[in-house]
Amino acid sequence: MGVMGGAQVLWNGSPCADWHDSARYNHAGNLDLFGWTGEWLVRNRQFQSDMKALPCRLAAEQYAPIIECAETEHVRQWGACCFEIDGRPVLCWLPERNPLVLKVEAWPAQSSSGSFDFRDCSLLKVVVRMGTEGQYILFSDGARHLQLALSGSDPFAGPVNLRCTLCGMAEFETKSILLRRLSGLHRHQRFLGSLYPVERRAGRWVNMLRAWDGIEAGASRRDIATVLFGQRAATEDWDAGYRTRVQRLIRSARRIVEGGYLKLLKQV
Repeated sequence: MGVMGGAQVLWNGSPCADWHDSARYNHAGNLDLFGWTGEWLVRNRQFQSDMKALPCRLAAEQYAPIIECAETEHVRQWGACCFEIDGRPVLCWLPERNPLVLKVEAWPAQSSSGSFDFRDCSLLKVVVRMGTEGQYILFSDGARHLQLALSGSDPFAGPVNLRCTLCGMAEFETKSILLRRLSGLHRHQRFLGSLYPVERRAGRWVNMLRAWDGIEAGASRRDIATVLFGQRAATEDWDAGYRTRVQRLIRSARRIVEGGYLKLLKQV
């Protein structure tokens, strides 16, 4: 395991925040679906264990951490690999498992007009080289994400032209928003909020995260009710509905952590 410039090759810990402190979950309320899927997956204990054993190395720190990682059975099983950057787990996805990954081909640009220069983008988070089939490039501002599966030219050799091929109406619908996000990033050097709608389930999902983290930390269901809903929820109103409410939060979280995260991506 190596460390360079705030990037740790392997993520080596639990993502669980102090579930008592609502402020620790403030970031989650603003996450896009890409980010939310990662929040659920990193809470899977088997995923945590598999990621700790992943054969990866930090190859360089050039505009962003560049990580070389073997595409193992673990990566294919989960659909993603995970690293630690600036103290937080960051996921890189295989495009065949996550429709929010955009496949593009790059070739050297003859002029800067209409080209994309990866070196100039402050939101460039990490570059992952996996196997021999190109590399995965993640842009993120912490809440919003855009991941490319890039083939062709070295993205750090200079400005490049990008080409994307879409096949079928399903890809036309899913990938068109990703192309608009990429264009907005190129033009404005930031993510446009209008292209990242607020996740309508965020409020409930935050409570599910906290309930799950509480159970993982050894808290009782009454403890969770007290922290999330107040003392009365764990006493006078416990049998009037809060027992069931907490149980549902935990059950729903378990379903997503144990595989339902992939079903979320099918809703894209």
